Amino acid sequence: MRPLDLGCKKHHPQPMRSPSPRSIVHFCGLCLIMLAGLILGAGPSSASLEEEVARKNKELAEQKRQIQALTDEERRLHKNLVQLETSVQEATATLQRQETELTQLRAKQVETAKHLNLLLAEREKTGRQLEELLQTLWPIYLKAREEGVAAPEQWSLNDRKGEWLASMYREAQRIRGDIERQTQEVADQQSALDQIAANVAAQMENAKATRTDLEKKKKQYDSQIKEVRSQKVQSEREIRNLLGTIASLRHQISLQASRQISKLQGQLSWPAKGRTIVPFAPDAKPGSNGIGLSLTPGAPVRSISWGKVVHNDQLRGFGQVVIVFHGEDYYSLYAFLSDAPLPVGKEVERGQQIGVCGYYPPAKGDGLYFELRFKQKAINPLKWLQSG
Repeated sequence: MRPLDLGCKKHHPQPMRSPSPRSIVHFCGLCLIMLAGLILGAGPSSASLEEEVARKNKELAEQKRQIQALTDEERRLHKNLVQLETSVQEATATLQRQETELTQLRAKQVETAKHLNLLLAEREKTGRQLEELLQTLWPIYLKAREEGVAAPEQWSLNDRKGEWLASMYREAQRIRGDIERQTQEVADQQSALDQIAANVAAQMENAKATRTDLEKKKKQYDSQIKEVRSQKVQSEREIRNLLGTIASLRHQISLQASRQISKLQGQLSWPAKGRTIVPFAPDAKPGSNGIGLSLTPGAPVRSISWGKVVHNDQLRGFGQVVIVFHGEDYYSLYAFLSDAPLPVGKEVERGQQIGVCGYYPPAKGDGLYFELRFKQKAINPLKWLQSG
């Protein structure tokens, strides 16, 4: 590579000569810059993006399977919860029924206790009356016997008196027997009521324990359902994130396809608006690997296409140079800039300003030297830039 003579003077043919040290330095410098560009500008390729999409789709399928598993688990828990709530309702109804039954039994116990107390009082009263009767009848009975022994003509009358006394005694005994029987029956009834009430009370305690256990299980199911739903929300959030990532990746793939510089020959924007004063002539003596433009002072210099800044520094013989990597091993070079604020690594859009033109010797004023390279080899930019 010969040193770039950016003038537009005509030269007489000269004999072939070996490349000068300066040419070799310039060539090596550009090679190093573009190799660095491969590192700095190397973004994800379409193939790697497709692989990433496939990986994200696999993650998405796994998340969907987890969602389905969580949904099935939620349905199972909800079904069990419904059955449990039915059991709780049945246990509550049973407990209420037993409470009503126990209340009625206790009311009967109170009535039976009152009846028993009345019978006991009646028995005591009857016993006192029988005792009084015996105390009254016994002297009469003894007197009647004495009279019967002393006067035989009184025997018939005494027999009638004795029969009357015996009848009264038997009636008192009968009444006392009835009271004793009723008292025993009431006592037995009271004992049975006490036993039934005790059984109902025990059943109530069991029903309460059952209801407490069911309510505890219900809370556990509620907690499990809440946890499952929380996991579903998290999985759904991850699915949304994955869908967003996949959409972004596909957009990048689509964008890469639409921004492939290799498909934009004849459609690239000009780096600046000006007059071409140095043509592309790599085989001329001296040769030019790019084109030179004469520009108005302060004219903006713009990127010809989408890409990334891989160099922004002084380059001997070129002044301030910005190199943009466009992918697919295509580079554009902008030299003799007076201002170039974009940092290395900055991504640029098509037509985005990357600097301001500076003093360009062949223009004897403001201008721009521009190159387009493919795999470090200079190519004719006029075939790539828009005509006109």
